[in-house]
Amino acid sequence: MSATGIESMKGLKITALLREHEILDRVQSAFRKRELPEEVFYWFPSSVRAWVELCRSREYRNANRALEVLNTAAPSLTERIELAHSICGLGCGEGSKDAVLLQAFKLLPNGPSRYVGADFSQALLELALEEARKQVLYISGFKCDLSNDAHLADVCSAAIDDHHTPVIFTVLGNTLGAFDPQQFPRRLHKHLRWNDWFLCDGEIFSEQTLAGYDNPTNRQFAWGPLTGVGITEADGRLEFSTSSAADGLFAVTKHFLATRDLHLNLGGAAIDIRVGEKLRMSSSIKYASESALLGMVEAGAFKIESRWTSGDGSFVLACARPT
Repeated sequence: MSATGIESMKGLKITALLREHEILDRVQSAFRKRELPEEVFYWFPSSVRAWVELCRSREYRNANRALEVLNTAAPSLTERIELAHSICGLGCGEGSKDAVLLQAFKLLPNGPSRYVGADFSQALLELALEEARKQVLYISGFKCDLSNDAHLADVCSAAIDDHHTPVIFTVLGNTLGAFDPQQFPRRLHKHLRWNDWFLCDGEIFSEQTLAGYDNPTNRQFAWGPLTGVGITEADGRLEFSTSSAADGLFAVTKHFLATRDLHLNLGGAAIDIRVGEKLRMSSSIKYASESALLGMVEAGAFKIESRWTSGDGSFVLACARPT
């Protein structure tokens, strides 16, 4: 493994494939380019706190639907997946979605006894591992960049760990959209065996999608990386919109518009933002239809075994296996 270090925090084993100075370099570069990628939103303490609050909010329909569909699917999943030694959460966040699966499989005699979490944010990863150890005996985490093929390979290898029994790999909470749904399934497929499982979900775009994001609780989360460097509502405003992203994909886009000149000190680097400049933030990717989402998974050399839909038809969970 190419780990750069291992930290034990309150009994949590976290392998750091990505160092803090590398993340700081990325964040500084992002602000200079006026482009804030997905991972920036989960690094600042203010962002992490806002994300946890958002996931617990009734206003954030994305998380609510993800949990609804997982709870609906859990009984069927435990019947279909009769044997597994690990659950591996890719982009696990604070762990609330994987916790539903761990709880469902807990009482099965051949259910998972291990949980491996992987995320860019160490703070969120710690929360996920704390949640997981309520359900399983063995837990470990990887602070990593899953867009990096070497990091993805290391995480998958650790989850499999020379066991012949299956691993359940999860990408939940509409996280597949952050990993590039047109490419990630194929990248993941390279590291899976024929008997492993892949669970992923996604939000279906509609005329109501924007309203689910342009609300006070989600705005607080969007402000996270800005307040983390001292930018406040007195300095500018957030603007949300939607657009077509690619074949079968839509994006909820957002940006910060400076209404006065700003001088930032970010980790010792001076960054000036002029009045009228925009900081473009990462988009939240949605799917044009259920078939668009499932088609991208199948294009990555997976066979869809089962799928479930939220009560309002706006969220889909798929259970797949490598072909």
